[in-house]
Amino acid sequence: MAINKTTCHCGCGKSDLRDGKESDAKLTVALIGNQNCGKTTLFNALTGANQYVGNWPGVTVDRVIGRTLQQPWDVVDLPGLYSLSPYSAEEIVSRNFLLSDSFDVILNVLDATHLERSLSLTLELLPLGKPMVVALNMMDLLKKDRNVTLDPAKIAAKLGVEVIPISASSGEGLKELYSALGRARQRTQSNPAVPQNVHDAIDAIGALLGDQTPAQRYFIAKALLQQDKVYAEEYLTVPGVEEAVQKGRSLIAKEHGLDAEAFFPQMRYAFIDSLMVEALSRSSKPLSAVFSEKIDQVVTNRFWALPVFLAVIYVIYYLAVSTIGTWSTDFANDVVFGEWCTEAAESVLESLGAPEWVSSMMIEGLIGGVGAVLGFVPQMMVLFFLLSILEQCGYMTRVAFVLDRLFRKFGLSGRSFIPILIATGCAVPALMATKTLDNINERRLTLLTASYLPCSAKLPIMTMIFVSFFPDSVYIAPLIYLLGIFSIVCTGIILKKNSAFKEEVSPFVMELPDYHLPSVRNLLLTVYERCKAFIVKAGTVIFGTVMVVWFLSRFGFGPEGFGMVEISDSMLAAIGTSIAFIFAPLGFGTWQAAVAVITGLMAKENVVGTLAVLLEVGEDVAEDDATLSAAIQGAFPGALAAFAFLAFNLWSTPCIAALAAMKRQYVSGRWFAFAVCYMLLWAYSLALVIYQLGGMLTGAVPFSIFTIIALVVLGAFLYLLFRPDRTNGVPLVIPARTVS
Repeated sequence: MAINKTTCHCGCGKSDLRDGKESDAKLTVALIGNQNCGKTTLFNALTGANQYVGNWPGVTVDRVIGRTLQQPWDVVDLPGLYSLSPYSAEEIVSRNFLLSDSFDVILNVLDATHLERSLSLTLELLPLGKPMVVALNMMDLLKKDRNVTLDPAKIAAKLGVEVIPISASSGEGLKELYSALGRARQRTQSNPAVPQNVHDAIDAIGALLGDQTPAQRYFIAKALLQQDKVYAEEYLTVPGVEEAVQKGRSLIAKEHGLDAEAFFPQMRYAFIDSLMVEALSRSSKPLSAVFSEKIDQVVTNRFWALPVFLAVIYVIYYLAVSTIGTWSTDFANDVVFGEWCTEAAESVLESLGAPEWVSSMMIEGLIGGVGAVLGFVPQMMVLFFLLSILEQCGYMTRVAFVLDRLFRKFGLSGRSFIPILIATGCAVPALMATKTLDNINERRLTLLTASYLPCSAKLPIMTMIFVSFFPDSVYIAPLIYLLGIFSIVCTGIILKKNSAFKEEVSPFVMELPDYHLPSVRNLLLTVYERCKAFIVKAGTVIFGTVMVVWFLSRFGFGPEGFGMVEISDSMLAAIGTSIAFIFAPLGFGTWQAAVAVITGLMAKENVVGTLAVLLEVGEDVAEDDATLSAAIQGAFPGALAAFAFLAFNLWSTPCIAALAAMKRQYVSGRWFAFAVCYMLLWAYSLALVIYQLGGMLTGAVPFSIFTIIALVVLGAFLYLLFRPDRTNGVPLVIPARTVS
């Protein structure tokens, strides 16, 4: 059915009158641009999709396809790249798709606030033989700077394609962009930055390459002129190709006085310079750039960067755990679940004459277990909101830049921080994102360490321990993140001394965007998506686990046979008692803590729910109005044991779903088994040293055989950390960076 009249997607309420037959034609649009130029925001605006938006590179790690809201068009959101000669695996995804014949129109997104950088890719896209429309994004930010004037019409005249000024975040210009895409039927044929005689030389080489798409012929011919070794091995043996390449290189050297390797980038940037002179007038540097540079003098300083990061984390956790988040969580735990839900359930069950086991299942199992986990959702909402501000304003990009200096010394790069950052939300997509790392050893180390910073599933455990044992200790939250970074660093140092992990670290090129205020919609969307995933898991995995834990903890074999028994006589108590000795040296040798650790290996959220059931929190709340915190305080011999319990749960293996993702990325069962064993050993050793040696220093734990074992473990760790590197490693390369 033809659509002759549609409503403008930007929300202005105006009608968009277009020819129905033309607008309804099937169209596949390749959405491409530099990292952090607003591609995903534009994709969401065009398709209505809820892709995650972050102000740091690497959000899109694979191509995503969506259908536009106004037309039956498919939009393919490709990973960002700076050049058609990519470094990383996700950039190769974009390059290969652009060289295919699987789409109709290129929609090239440019960042209007960093136009010179964005135009380099545009000039590489123009000669691929596809229709193209340029979306000049973030024009709203540019208009706020009265010192800058940009003329899109002059850019369009120089490039020979339509240039549409837009603001993807506000919807401005989307109506015009739809119209331009519908008109984009004429193929672009040349790169205006390259003289016609060079185009002719490229075409002459491409004509000899056989059955390739026009884009592939142009790209390969240009690569051969620049002596690309990969393509040279494959195509120089084709009859006539080597002679045509030598002729083209001679022409460039004779006519332009440059070798081909230097000619193309020099012509490209010379053209960009001339275009900027015509289209852009600026009386001074943009205020956003000046503001960003002032802040970066502190937050990227080699001495201040890490302390600033820890201070920021402290403020976030102070707000989320000690103030705003605590008030809301206390209300949820003590009032909503502790009084309202419990009293309502008791009233309904009593009126129905429910048997004892049903009442126990509902109050102690469902309300006490699942409710104890859901009670932390308000706190998590505050935490997710604050972390999303850091991600979307541009600060987390700086953290990756700073940590690259540190990570590169032990076999990782700042690129590895992107999966680690994603893991603070959920480890599963973080582990899948490691496929963007083309260095195999860098990927293996990242897979092993990506879950070392706390994910959303671990936040309830952290909050439970913080509130119960360290309510007034301002240093605990930064200490957790510092220990996470410490674990990543030490793991890299220890493993990179093994010849199996010796390989040159891949180049790390990253954009540092100017700081800007994040969109409230994007912030709320991020919080909603993360909390929704947590609540769905609470309603499925955690509910199932809590019900199994409740059943095993309330039933057993007594004098009268199988039936309900005291919790200390239950089947679960017998199981927990049989394994509790494993964790006794760590300070939490009770069967309840042992069972919580085991259920936590399946899903970290289970730890809180399991303890709530086993400590009979539901019953205590109903009778004595006691809180989960009070019950937790009685479950551990002291704060040091509770902290060791927290350490083991934070740094042992992630949940079952994350382990499945890790297995897929490792491919090798041997490497996967090594990673699992290493994480369990690291967590156990860390908890052992914390409890035994920390307890010895504070006088809380008496000297014993386990103290000697902890000293041996610490000695072995220090030896592995500082032993000489006798492997024949390759030298590390300092990365190239693009800093705005």
